[in-house]
Amino acid sequence: MSQENGWISLLLSGDRKAITYFTDNYGQFMYHVCYKVLLSTHDAEEAAQDSVLKAIKGLDRYDRSASLKAWCYTIAYRTAIDYKRRLKPTLSLEQSAEPIFDGMIDHNIQKAETKTGIDSLLSHLDAESRVIVSLYYLEEKNIKVVEITGLTESNIKIKLFRARKELLPFATKYSDLINYT
Repeated sequence: MSQENGWISLLLSGDRKAITYFTDNYGQFMYHVCYKVLLSTHDAEEAAQDSVLKAIKGLDRYDRSASLKAWCYTIAYRTAIDYKRRLKPTLSLEQSAEPIFDGMIDHNIQKAETKTGIDSLLSHLDAESRVIVSLYYLEEKNIKVVEITGLTESNIKIKLFRARKELLPFATKYSDLINYT
């Protein structure tokens, strides 16, 4: 914790290495949170960049006794929700599946189809449930979900139960797209 406080102090002073450290260690996490809310790579990248900037600029208001990751989660989640409110429901070419060109084309196509199936299935959930299910099952952060979201363990269990129940009618529709291996 004291090491974290040390680089937070450097970050507050504008140290470039501390900014790089923060961006490398928390930027990808914040992107994943934004993506689970927005379901668009382009929008999630913008929201994540905005989230990282908000976190760095607002670090002087961070309570160092709390989890920094939970604080970053809150910023990313709220920023993504704000972006979602501003977006108009339009379909663009950017939102369609991105082509994958490399030596393992079959593997990449299967992986992209699996990701598309999972994202389609999760799109039936509200943003908060989608993030909780993603953290718990896909990113395997079972124990940390409580710390990251700030919700109680029993509240998370209830939300996971309700999400599974809500997804059940759609599971067979997407099961052929999701590779379980």
